[in-house]
Amino acid sequence: MNQLQRKILFPTPLYYKDIPNSKDLNKYLFKHIKKWRKDCPEGEAKTNSGFGWHSPTDMNNKKEYKPLIDELFKMAEECNKDYGVQPKLGLGNMWANINPTYSYNKTHTHPNSLWSGVYYIKVPKNSGKLFLEDPRPGPNTHMPRRVDNLPEQLWRVCAYEPKEGRIIFFPSWQPHGVDINMNTEKGEKNWRVSVSYNFIQI
Repeated sequence: MNQLQRKILFPTPLYYKDIPNSKDLNKYLFKHIKKWRKDCPEGEAKTNSGFGWHSPTDMNNKKEYKPLIDELFKMAEECNKDYGVQPKLGLGNMWANINPTYSYNKTHTHPNSLWSGVYYIKVPKNSGKLFLEDPRPGPNTHMPRRVDNLPEQLWRVCAYEPKEGRIIFFPSWQPHGVDINMNTEKGEKNWRVSVSYNFIQI
């Protein structure tokens, strides 16, 4: 064998799928999340920056969100099966995010969990991409100049446009964040609304 060969070792999975007919579900979820924000305007201070609202993290205990929770459990089991994980899963916590203009989420991980992710309810144009950073310390401490047109598997940061009705799962140790919302429409039109969650082993 006299030609250069390459294997991609230690891959990090990113799973995603779109819920069929999500328009009605999103309309229903948005109504309840909007009321929750009105009833609890202070929210919680986590990775949200700017004017973003982060709900309390007990969303998984509220019966009005069961339609989404059922979809999340279905996908979590699919991810477990594909990734070769055996333990039974529980939904550790779950919360809503509202990011208006100039809001974003700082880079972070989700300790003590197995799977984390996001579901998109409302995504205006230019309201911020999800970005994921290479979790390995080596490339982040020594990154030489890179050539153009590298395959995605060799990128240090990958960014993805959000899509209404889409669920995304990734390992909870995966560093990630959300770019700044640059949509400047008035009122609720600029809101980027999503739900985040942590699945744990039980």
